[in-house]
Amino acid sequence: DDYTGLDTNGDGTLDGHDDPYAPYYPGDDAVDWVGMSLYHWGNAYPWGENELPPSGKFGALLTGEPIVEHAESGSVPDFYATYADGHDKPMAIIETAALYDPAATGGPTEAELKSAWFGEVFSEATRTQFPRLSMINWFEWRKDEPEVGRVIDWRLSADTDLARSLLGAVPQGWLHFAGE
Repeated sequence: DDYTGLDTNGDGTLDGHDDPYAPYYPGDDAVDWVGMSLYHWGNAYPWGENELPPSGKFGALLTGEPIVEHAESGSVPDFYATYADGHDKPMAIIETAALYDPAATGGPTEAELKSAWFGEVFSEATRTQFPRLSMINWFEWRKDEPEVGRVIDWRLSADTDLARSLLGAVPQGWLHFAGE
């Protein structure tokens, strides 16, 4: 029964062509919001290189459009169309951030990389394309990441000048703080 529930296309095989989300959607009566976490880990596996995200990557991750690091993993459904629009639900990005590894050589600076991802996430184009996207949380942690074998500081707040600059440039309508 568990296997059958995961084989969403009914072909008898669990692979990249099955919907990875559908088996875990309990139904509209139990769901108020839909959400997912979207990170920029780089542009290709193995992770750890400091690489600027290609233009449109954030939207591509939300809609299942092919991007470099997922090119061979099968099809990924359009999460936004299926679960936010399709089920008439507001959407949250529960966690997002961009990987910057100070031990990696070459590539953009931390400010350039995080600014590029932040710009993708909070762009006017994102707000227009995904009107049900109602909450975004930047991942403000410094933690060990086994994928790259060291501690990664995902925070914007570690560089207060960068954080102020990015937050100050967010287009009108994105930011809302408790008490406003």
